[in-house]
Amino acid sequence: MSTKLYVSFAADLIAVILMICQLVRVNKLSGENASLKQYFRRFSWVVLLMSALHLLESYAAVQLGGFTEESYGKLSETEKPIWLWTAVAALILDIFLSTVFLYMWITFLSLFLFQDKDFIRRKFWVGFTPLIISAVATAVSLPMAVMSELGYVVFLGVVCLFFVIGVFYALIGLWLLREYKRQNGYLRFFNPWVFFIPVFAGWLLQDFFEWGFSALGSTLGVMLLYASIIKEQRYKDPETGFYNTDFIGYLKGLIGRKKYDPCSAMTFTLDSPGDMGDFSGILKAQLPKNCEPILRNDCEVVALTNVRERGPLVMVMEDVKALSEVKTGCILRKKEETAAEFMERVL
Repeated sequence: MSTKLYVSFAADLIAVILMICQLVRVNKLSGENASLKQYFRRFSWVVLLMSALHLLESYAAVQLGGFTEESYGKLSETEKPIWLWTAVAALILDIFLSTVFLYMWITFLSLFLFQDKDFIRRKFWVGFTPLIISAVATAVSLPMAVMSELGYVVFLGVVCLFFVIGVFYALIGLWLLREYKRQNGYLRFFNPWVFFIPVFAGWLLQDFFEWGFSALGSTLGVMLLYASIIKEQRYKDPETGFYNTDFIGYLKGLIGRKKYDPCSAMTFTLDSPGDMGDFSGILKAQLPKNCEPILRNDCEVVALTNVRERGPLVMVMEDVKALSEVKTGCILRKKEETAAEFMERVL
């Protein structure tokens, strides 16, 4: 037991240090990513609080000389009641925060994948009610777990309730991911498995094997998810928001894995590089989804698309020309041409 306590304490301390570093990274994110910055800041603070509670629980357990299920409901028998209260409170609050953490995950998916901030509001009884139930259960179970003779039974019931709510939220998250993939295909610059695997591995080790790695797993999940999303910034031109030429290599990699298949391209050429900043806002507002605007040089943008016919492309180009003085053109992929060959030709 002492080995597990000290290992858990060390894991929680590492989680706190890593999450402080993550908060520093998030605060450096540019202002144009305000919503992403806001969500990851909230994620980071919740995980940091979970890690701090783990540290407090581990320290209280050390002060008690070990903290097991036999400790519940035995307030009168302990010589250190304050540490028993601390250990139980930290444990139950941590379990509640894990539910909050999953709730934040599905709201983040709703916003990031579908740009839908009101998903939970519209689905109040489905999404938010379990969180209310878990908050009430936390408030009721904390004193009963310490003072009641059936403290362990109460705690076990609460753990089962939180487990059901956690599985429910996880299933909603998987459903949202499946719906997005069904509607839009490959999830570019967003790898949910780097989040799911460490988070649930940490919770599994803690809940079933009593190794306190849930905070560290959640920390790694948030950090790796953030890294996978922010990876896109390395391919963006900071002034225009268009993709740079390094992005061509990334797309070729997707083509090699059969996860990208461009069918056409539109070209936009300006007379002066100084006009590109203003033009970028116009073009991004007119381009439909699934277009890849790549800044080929200071005056030219090539937008790869999956449209197979010239008509829709001409409509987009005419809309852009109505708002800006720009030369346009479109190129369709030939029947015998591979995706890689087409990209070589237009880029």
